[in-house]
Amino acid sequence: MVKERSKKLVKKILEISKRKRGKLPPMGKIMKSVGYSTAYSKNPKQLKGTETFQELLKIFIPESKTVRRHGELQDFSSIEHYTFPSVGKGKKKRDLSNKEIKMIVESVPGCKLIYIKPDFYAGKIAFFQAPDGKIRVNAVDMAYKLYGVYAAEKIELTRKYEHLSNADLATLEKQLKDFLLKR
Repeated sequence: MVKERSKKLVKKILEISKRKRGKLPPMGKIMKSVGYSTAYSKNPKQLKGTETFQELLKIFIPESKTVRRHGELQDFSSIEHYTFPSVGKGKKKRDLSNKEIKMIVESVPGCKLIYIKPDFYAGKIAFFQAPDGKIRVNAVDMAYKLYGVYAAEKIELTRKYEHLSNADLATLEKQLKDFLLKR
């Protein structure tokens, strides 16, 4: 059974994500706004690991949809423009040909020329489709964070002396120092 508060949390995440175009505030702040305690909201990793949250993720953000969006975002691009000034000096001054401009623009990986507009003062302005790396990285990063794919979220540390009290650790430290200094 999925808890109502967890449903509210996932809905709130989706709402903020749509409104702010994928930029989310800290997870703890969102948790606090839907009714989680201050102590629990200070450690959102506890929530992400629960079966309820993972179940809700699969309902609201199915993996198939994430994979499809991931594929779209890998190919995401925006329209850019660049002014190609005239080249040469004096009588040898000339504008680059459309063929030369196309060759320059399309030599950049992922860029595709849309059209070229002549400009009397500036030369020629080329409008082209270019990959938008920042949007691609942000969207993929968010999906990976939600699914907990990053190694830092998967590593569990076990400490050798975790069970010892501070007094026991101090005694152990003293014994080690005495041994090393051969007292």
